[in-house]
Amino acid sequence: MTSLQSYLSSPRVKKALSTKPGEEGFSLIELVVVVAVLAVLAAIAIPNFTDVSNKARASAASSTLASIVKSCAAQVADTGSGTYIAPSLNGYTWAEASSGSAVSGSRNCHGSSGVYEAKSDNEAEYATWRYDVANGNKTCVGTGNALTRGCDSSGRW
Repeated sequence: MTSLQSYLSSPRVKKALSTKPGEEGFSLIELVVVVAVLAVLAAIAIPNFTDVSNKARASAASSTLASIVKSCAAQVADTGSGTYIAPSLNGYTWAEASSGSAVSGSRNCHGSSGVYEAKSDNEAEYATWRYDVANGNKTCVGTGNALTRGCDSSGRW
């Protein structure tokens, strides 16, 4: 066997000689299928991530409200009075429920009466959370999606 024949009979050379130009890479159909599959997966995943974010926002507001109520109760029990800093909440305004107006900065704790409130900027999406100091009632107010994010059917949390 000549050296040319042995060279041409090697598996690597046979493979190189048998491939046609343009056979390497992916076809357009294969790429379209991959893009379609990715689009379907994104359509399923993105709404789930958005809903998780909305639930986290509502949960943060209710837990912040509960923390401030507990802190104020401890201060009032110890000293007869107390203060707290009105928090900045994403999608919520800290409000005095009696007046409904937004408050900020340092605030006096309610003694044995009053209502703490984290008021939703969009009550159709996020519940408004309230805590009544006098009777200990914790309620949430909202419509639509807000009632699925932390409230039960009777408006309690």
